[in-house]
Amino acid sequence: MFNYTVGIPIFCVGFTREDELILAGGGGAGRSGVKNKICIYKVDSANKTLTSVAEKELNREEDAPMSLSVHPKEPAMAFGINSAVNKIQAGENENCRIFQYTDGKIESVHNKGTLSSKNFDDYQKVTRFSKDGTMLATGGTDGVIALLKYPTLTAAMPVTQFKGHEILDLDFSADGAHLAAVSSQNLWIIATETGRVLEVITNPVLNKSKPHEFRICRFGRGAFSNILYTAVNGDKNKKPFVCMWDASKWTRIRTLTVGPKPITACAMSSDGKLIAFGSADLGVRICSSKTLQVLMTVPKTHAFPVTSLAFNSDASLLASGSVDASCHVIVVPKTFPKNNNFVMLVLALLFVFLAAAIQIYQNTTQV
Repeated sequence: MFNYTVGIPIFCVGFTREDELILAGGGGAGRSGVKNKICIYKVDSANKTLTSVAEKELNREEDAPMSLSVHPKEPAMAFGINSAVNKIQAGENENCRIFQYTDGKIESVHNKGTLSSKNFDDYQKVTRFSKDGTMLATGGTDGVIALLKYPTLTAAMPVTQFKGHEILDLDFSADGAHLAAVSSQNLWIIATETGRVLEVITNPVLNKSKPHEFRICRFGRGAFSNILYTAVNGDKNKKPFVCMWDASKWTRIRTLTVGPKPITACAMSSDGKLIAFGSADLGVRICSSKTLQVLMTVPKTHAFPVTSLAFNSDASLLASGSVDASCHVIVVPKTFPKNNNFVMLVLALLFVFLAAAIQIYQNTTQV
């Protein structure tokens, strides 16, 4: 595990198909003096170093990259980057940006506007390619969800806007038939062919307590592709929890708390066996996708909460980014220590029985 300082606030983390690390972010529009960049690094985990292989400096009058999805089959990356303020106010925000990375160069290849808002505070909060790379979904803080065909970026379904909601996360099912999206209070399941909302789950609660807020939604992969995972945060006195949903019935299968503070970021391994969470306690937790058991905890990874997480192709590395301008690279072990809770319980019971037996024996001998 090691840290690397890049000099810009990091909002986006990803890996190329060749397992090179993508970091993107910056100071946003204006005269902050902090540049907006997309950077790609070669990772040497043995020597704990990152070597720059490509860098793209972006327009200072535009916003920093705020969300990222890496194409699963091509050397392409989709970012959420707001245009300059005057273009946003004129209704000309080209917020969805496609870049190509070839021969050591990062080049812009296609821009598309998907946000309806003329408020420069609204932005493309989440970007997601489908598993086969034929569709691209964007979700905005203005409540707009756009589904585009790739690579043409033409509409694959009518634009959906959930007024009064901020889209916090979205993800495609393994077959691309469904799109899950969350705002703080709603989980929507949308048919990608028609754009019809098939299911709405509102006001997440745990044990009939005070309503919590949705933050993350991700479909499982591989053997867990029939599962939808949602992360739900409470107030400062409530622990966050993760739910597993049956993606055919939309019924809850399992709920488990993960860490003491709100969850801020999530990543899933390509084989679907691991799911990682960054949280407001500045730590990162790697969990089993099957049981939600925490397998590994890395505390205090950053000075501020994690903004983005990404596994590399074989889940041997997990990278995190934060606005503290640093990236943390975690070497993920091939195996994790087994849970010893059951063994400890058995030993505790044996100790109780042994103590009781000794007490009974002493009472008997005293008679």
